Amino acid sequence: MNAPAFWLPTGTGRVVDLLQPSVEMIDLKVDVAEALARVPRFAGHVRSGAYSVAQHSVMGADALWRETGNKDLAAAFLLHDGHEFVIGDITTPVAGALTRLGGPQVGRAIEYLKRQVDRAVFQAAGIEYPFAVDIAAAVKAMDLRMLATERRHLVAPTPLRWAAEVEAAKPIRLVGKFRVWPWPEAADEFRARLDAYLPRKKRTAA
Repeated sequence: MNAPAFWLPTGTGRVVDLLQPSVEMIDLKVDVAEALARVPRFAGHVRSGAYSVAQHSVMGADALWRETGNKDLAAAFLLHDGHEFVIGDITTPVAGALTRLGGPQVGRAIEYLKRQVDRAVFQAAGIEYPFAVDIAAAVKAMDLRMLATERRHLVAPTPLRWAAEVEAAKPIRLVGKFRVWPWPEAADEFRARLDAYLPRKKRTAA
C-alpha cells in the first residue's frame, strides 16, 4: 500500500488520509472527541478560556434533543463539525478571505476536504451522509442559534454588526450558567453524547 500524499497522525496513532479518508481511520471516542475538545472556536478569541468545538457540538445537540426529542437530529449536530478533528476550525471570515484572494476554487477545495472527512466520520458513526434535506436544515438552523448564543455569552462586543442571519437567530435556552469547559470535560461530555445519541449498534464503537 502506498503512503497517502497528505495525511495527519492522530492521538491513537492512526493515519488520516485527508483526500481519501476511510472508516478505519476514524476513532470517534478518542481521536475525534479529544481533538474537538482541544480545537477552539472563534480562533481562540474567548477571554474566559478556549471554548471548544466539542462543547459547541454537545450543547447544540442537547438543545435539539430537548426541543424535538429526535436523536437523529441530535446525533447529526453532534458530529456536524467532525471534520475539524483533522482540519481544524477554519473560521468563516478566514474561509471567505481565502476565497476572495484565491478565487472560487479555493472555497470549493475547503468544502471538498470537509465533505470527505465528514463522510468517513458519519459512516463510522452509522449515520447517513449527506444529510436528508430536513436534517441539514435543522443542523444549519441550530448552528446559527448556537453562534448567536455564543456571541451573547462569550464574545466581546464589537463596533461591527454580524451577518444578518446571525443577528436574526434566536439563542438557545440554556440549562444553567454558560461556562467554558476545560478540554478533558468537553471530551468526556462528547463521549457521553456519542453513547446517548448514536444508533445503538454504534454506541460502543471506538
